[in-house]
Amino acid sequence: MNKSILKIFKRNYSKNWKPNMPEHKVSINLESYKFPHPIWDLESAEKVEITHKKPETYRDKLAFYMMKTLRVTFDKISGYKPGKMNESNYLRRCLFLETIAGVPGFIGGMMRHLHSLRSLRTDGGWIHHLLEEAENERQHLITFLTIRQPGIFFRLTIMFAQFFFISGYSFMYILSPTTAHRFVAYLEEESVKTYTQLLTDLDDGKLPHWEDMKASQEAIKYWGLPYDAKFRDVILSIRADECAHREFNHHFADIPKDSIIENHKLEVYKGDFKNDNSKI
Repeated sequence: MNKSILKIFKRNYSKNWKPNMPEHKVSINLESYKFPHPIWDLESAEKVEITHKKPETYRDKLAFYMMKTLRVTFDKISGYKPGKMNESNYLRRCLFLETIAGVPGFIGGMMRHLHSLRSLRTDGGWIHHLLEEAENERQHLITFLTIRQPGIFFRLTIMFAQFFFISGYSFMYILSPTTAHRFVAYLEEESVKTYTQLLTDLDDGKLPHWEDMKASQEAIKYWGLPYDAKFRDVILSIRADECAHREFNHHFADIPKDSIIENHKLEVYKGDFKNDNSKI
């Protein structure tokens, strides 16, 4: 049998999975309806790495090249030019991408929820992770909306893009959840690159309007940031979120779809948000 075909069935089922993520605690805010989510150590978040998992199986390669096609197409349409972007360019790009990024987690969570009901079996912990991912991406969108509200043309574009993406991703998830999660993981690899470039441009003085911009109260509360946090700290936290989504979706693609999610030993931070991140 062809070695490439064998690779389709050869997956890493290790229970000793260690995601390449910044240090964090999980926040449970008793006064909020939002899912428990990571509160990132900002010093550790500075060290987020750009990584890439080399495609090995046919499914991996399909997911990777679909992602590359989508990325190249959107870059050309949106005029994305790393190192030559201003605040308006970045804001428009981030707003649009986050309206799409919140779709996969919700679709995956819904599909697994329905499968659990049909099969009369437990889900093994996937649903919570996927729905938290969807809410987290939506929080990114809400954060950028505090800077600017898009116009009617932009909103119509979002509606059309969501229609096609929801249809396509749902079909992909029904056919092959493994391919779907790998596709999202590759998208998140690109998201980490984009936010890393944004931070680089910010530090290089190419985005002067954002250099001293304060973080919104919503962002401070959600990510447990210091009261004097800047917009840069928000971008650090968003990049760390994307890093977490990258790691989890690669993990979901590596394990059988009926696996119980391991490594749930988390240190909980029941935050009142009065302490800064240096104490997390």
